[in-house]
Amino acid sequence: MSVNDTKIGGVSPSEVPSHFKLSKLSLTFGIMSLLLLPVFALPGLIIGLMASAKEKPARRFYVPGIVTSIVSIALVILVFVLVRLLLAIFGLSFSDFKDIDYCMQVIADFYVSHT
Repeated sequence: MSVNDTKIGGVSPSEVPSHFKLSKLSLTFGIMSLLLLPVFALPGLIIGLMASAKEKPARRFYVPGIVTSIVSIALVILVFVLVRLLLAIFGLSFSDFKDIDYCMQVIADFYVSHT
């Protein structure tokens, strides 16, 4: 099953008519942002918004692209916040992990204190 066969909102990129290029690209980037890399989320969102202005009849194609891009961005923010909260629980911050030796010491101290 390829990315072009994946259906989001009942629509797959291969079903989009060829003259709706921005809508197809938005849908493809939206799917890729959820399945592969969130790095495709922002371009998918921008292209989806461009498609909403230029390709009004293709609404059923660009809306799922916009929605999946927003969901992907929200998931990235949620993971970042959860990691930050987890670090705060242990009294750490992102700046504590600049040095790999310090990271190994934190892990070793945590392991020793919980055995």
